[in-house]
Amino acid sequence: MGDNMKTAIILASFGVIDEKVREKTINSLAKEIAEEFPYFEVFQAFTSNFIIKKLSERGIKIFTVKEQILNLRGEYEKILLVPTHLTAGEEFENKIKIYESDDVKVLSPIFSCIDENLLEVILKNYPIDDEDLILIGHGSPHRHNPVYENFQRLIDKNYKNIHVGVIEENDTPNFNHVVERLKNRHAEKILLAPLLFNGGSHVEKDIKISWREKLESLGYEVKIFAEGLGAFKSFRELYLQKIFQSITKL
Repeated sequence: MGDNMKTAIILASFGVIDEKVREKTINSLAKEIAEEFPYFEVFQAFTSNFIIKKLSERGIKIFTVKEQILNLRGEYEKILLVPTHLTAGEEFENKIKIYESDDVKVLSPIFSCIDENLLEVILKNYPIDDEDLILIGHGSPHRHNPVYENFQRLIDKNYKNIHVGVIEENDTPNFNHVVERLKNRHAEKILLAPLLFNGGSHVEKDIKISWREKLESLGYEVKIFAEGLGAFKSFRELYLQKIFQSITKL
C-alpha cells in the first residue's frame, strides 16, 4: 500500500460503561491493532447511544459510527470499519453495515464464519473441570439469529458437556432449551460464561443473577466465569488476522 493512500481503522463496538471491562476488551484490541498496523490511524466508535450518553456525563467523549466516519472523511482515502459485534444481527446491520461505501469497507463479524478453529480459540480459555459449560450469547428480540444454533451443532460433533444459550427469552436456544439438554445429561455442576465480546452489564444482571438463580433453583451447583471473549488475547488475535486479510485487498 503506497504512502499516498491514507487509511483509517474504526473499531466499532456496542460499547461498555465499566472502565475496567472496557480496558480489558475494546481498548486492548485498539492498542493491539495500532501496534500491529502502525501505518494506519486507529479510532473507536460505539453504537449504543445510551452508553455514549453515560460516558459523556463522565467526561469521556465517544463518537457514534456515523460521527466518526464524518470526522475522518476527507482526511483519509479509505476507512476500514471493524466491528466487535460478534454476529451479523440487527445492531450490526442497522448501525454498521449501512455505512459501507466506496471509501468505507466493513469487515464481517467474527461469528460470520463458525469453524473448528474459532471454537477451539474460544474453548481453550474456559477453565472447565467436571462441570457442564453453558456459553450465553445475546440473541435477538426481533429477528432470530441462527449463529448460536450453528455453534451448538459444531460443538455437538466433539463435546457433550457444552451448551449454547441466549439471553433474549423470545429467541432460541433459550434457557428452557439449555435446561432440557442438562436434564438429558443428568448434569449437576455448571460453569456459566458469556459468549459476548465485553460481558459487562449482561454478565452482572443476566448471567450472575437471572441464569444463575434459575439454575440454582433447579438444584444445579453453579459457578460463574465473568470475562467476555474480548478479554482473551487469543480471541483478539482473530481480529488482527481478519484485518490483515482485508487490507491486502484494499
